[in-house]
Amino acid sequence: MQVLLMDISLIQAFREIYAASPQIISFAPGRINLIGEHTDYNLGYVLPAAIDLRNVFLASENRSEVINIFAQNFNEKDSFPTHPIALSSGKNWVRYIRGIFWILEKEGFKIQGLNGFLGGDIPLEAGLSSSAALEICVLLGLDRLFHLGLSREDMARLAQRVEADWVGVQSGLMDQYASLFGRKDNALFLDCESLRYAWIPLRMDEKGLVLLVYESGVRRELASSEYNRRRRESAEPLEFFKKKGIHSYKQVSLEMLEEMKQIMGEVSYRRAKHVITENTRVKKAVRALKADDFQRFGELMFQSHQSLRDDYQVSIPELDLLDEAGRSFTGCLGARLTGAGFGGSGLALLERVKLSAFKEKMLRAADQLGYPVPRFHHVRIGDGAEVHSVSRSPGNAENS
Repeated sequence: MQVLLMDISLIQAFREIYAASPQIISFAPGRINLIGEHTDYNLGYVLPAAIDLRNVFLASENRSEVINIFAQNFNEKDSFPTHPIALSSGKNWVRYIRGIFWILEKEGFKIQGLNGFLGGDIPLEAGLSSSAALEICVLLGLDRLFHLGLSREDMARLAQRVEADWVGVQSGLMDQYASLFGRKDNALFLDCESLRYAWIPLRMDEKGLVLLVYESGVRRELASSEYNRRRRESAEPLEFFKKKGIHSYKQVSLEMLEEMKQIMGEVSYRRAKHVITENTRVKKAVRALKADDFQRFGELMFQSHQSLRDDYQVSIPELDLLDEAGRSFTGCLGARLTGAGFGGSGLALLERVKLSAFKEKMLRAADQLGYPVPRFHHVRIGDGAEVHSVSRSPGNAENS
């Protein structure tokens, strides 16, 4: 397989740092979540898609007991022994990398010394799942390099455990599944309880539509935010229904919720209402996309943002601005925050011919309100993670 120009430059950079060639190169994309927010860890429905922004990992064995990792985006290097894996007080990328080796050691896998190199173009802390893409591209590369025999499902669960047990974020499996199982021009309809999934075609080109990521400029650190609190708050009301033999929000209707409202309190009621209605919106969104009804799909995006703002309370003014501007802009079919919220990014579904005008509108509005200058990413829906063995020719990689 012919690799991209960016990948060739990364291979050359690897050689300059380590005076040797990489043996493998692996890629894992970031993701957007079209709809279905905070339903993943509540074992509900989600509809993410892999995007054409990705993280890249290159590695080769170094016949030592030391793991060396260079991160191009930070121009930093971390080195640590293969055993035992110790927690680092360094930057986030170091914590995630060591967490991957830690979970493999914990599971009994023997990882030898290696030289590794990280690159990529996913914006950090923007709600596009750069951390899951980092975890997946490294796991995929290590699996190939050391013949670990991991399935993609194994990798998703291991990456989730890194987030929960090492980093401290009690996330679901949506991000990892989107990165691993994404397909070009398709969304991934995932049941986070059964982990059954299906690809849903996104025929946007035929309709003259594009997806625009609006990076608010407000960074958020999930482990120190209210993310884990929201997880607890959404789990509490489900306990009321479990007493009635119900084990999942997918079995709860709004009518059932209203009957329990008085005994569960306002916060629990709001959190449960969002999860229940968001699950319904995902199923409606799948039907709309199968019928190429993007008008209906856009309406569901707006409804999702409203629920995230009012019931789950994870939005911020900078993300509400996208919703407000989208509703008043002819040519925007739908808009919502994407990712966990508390900052990060939003997503807008736009007519292609109105893309530039919408970006200009958002820039003016943010400036008038004194918000950070937003950044925009016109994302395309891409394939999931891949790994290749690097041939001796500098411009090629082969999927052996």
